[in-house]
Amino acid sequence: MLFEQTFDKTSFTNLISHACSALRLTEEQIKKNFSSYPVHVVDSAKDKAGCVVEIRFDGESATVTCLLDIDRNCETVFIFLDNLCPLTDYENYFNDHYEYDYIKSRWILPDGYLSIKKSKDDFCFMISCL
Repeated sequence: MLFEQTFDKTSFTNLISHACSALRLTEEQIKKNFSSYPVHVVDSAKDKAGCVVEIRFDGESATVTCLLDIDRNCETVFIFLDNLCPLTDYENYFNDHYEYDYIKSRWILPDGYLSIKKSKDDFCFMISCL
């Protein structure tokens, strides 16, 4: 894969901040807090076990996807970027800003944990509650 994107630390820092601020919020709180962005809710029709809330950040060319539990509280957030930089750019950024937990293979944020996950075609970022 060719990477044409240059790593924008400010935009990425903003995305991580947005993602962290969604943790532990209810569906309604997420809709309210991110009302200036396009928000899409996908209900789990199968067993009503939870839902997914997608928030589109056009300025950062990214989608933040919140996984809500059965009580409709956000427990995990994924960041999907439209255009990815080389993986080492993100790893270097995380290593410069966060402590790494080698046993659990993730970075420690003030309000959660951050890890890199393989997605269908590339990779994405997962932030989960402490």
